Amino acid sequence: MTEVSILSTCSKKPSRIVTNYELEEKLSLRSGIIERLTGIQKRHYLGKGESLQGLATDVCAEAIKESGLNPSSLDMMIFYTDVPPTILENDCLKKTYYEISPHIQYLLRERKIDLNCECINIGGSCTAYISALQIAYGLIKSRTKKNILIIGAANCSSFLEKADKNVAMTFADGAAATILTATQEKGFIDFYCMTDGAGYNSGSFKEYDELFIDRKRVAEFAPKAFQLAINSLLEKTKIKTENIDLFIPHQAGIRIIKRGIELSRIPPQKVYICLQYDGNTGAPAIQIALSNAIEEGRINEGNLIALIGFGTGWNYGATAFYYHKNPVS
Repeated sequence: MTEVSILSTCSKKPSRIVTNYELEEKLSLRSGIIERLTGIQKRHYLGKGESLQGLATDVCAEAIKESGLNPSSLDMMIFYTDVPPTILENDCLKKTYYEISPHIQYLLRERKIDLNCECINIGGSCTAYISALQIAYGLIKSRTKKNILIIGAANCSSFLEKADKNVAMTFADGAAATILTATQEKGFIDFYCMTDGAGYNSGSFKEYDELFIDRKRVAEFAPKAFQLAINSLLEKTKIKTENIDLFIPHQAGIRIIKRGIELSRIPPQKVYICLQYDGNTGAPAIQIALSNAIEEGRINEGNLIALIGFGTGWNYGATAFYYHKNPVS
């Protein structure tokens, strides 16, 4: 029977580091309030000469190299973001729409990385990585595809200039890439994804460069969505909390995460948090956190990992998988 595992996963942050001191000065906030409210100490923004497409292309190239695959072996690319295509280019707001994944494929070819495969774009806000994994899992499990590249990227800093102070202090930029492959070893176990359309207007863009977040509604729903997502997955798979080695939630904010942990009755020491130095990178936050956890040695061979997503929409979901450093194909 065909199983599905992660072959490689990488993340990349832009060069510009923005400290709380810098933001507190800019937003006329009291010293120390950002870390107290969000848990964030610093974050990354796109720097001069950097673009979302360039960041995504860099991390794709790294993931392909780490996987050991010939680029021609990739059957599909799934790209996701929660940033409107109108503002996907650094320092240049555009109303023109175009698909991002073909552009990334084109940029990879310019680097002599011969990627000839189907490219699609999906939405899903801060649960998009789990949705992308689920799509890739189904295609590989059914033997329709064998190797699928998933890319998440967001340049949230592009819409913070006019945003509410509470939004501006939270969001950041980043990108990540994951390659899923058909294996003999058990990797992904199952998924649980759900949408409650009551939150369709909890987050939206005004014009092309301003993000609106209904903070009160999000703060109330997000911890419940955290609990719903992981508890529904555990019930569906019959996995017990104590059998999970590491939980990686969406890096929304420290208060939301802590409340979600309490509601779900998860041991806090089993929850991975990196928002203190990455901020909330939006859609790719879970994917970036997974890459960080592997790089930091928090995830070891055979560990059972749970990813938890929740965001505007309301979208929420979770998945569980066994991590293999070198899965047998």
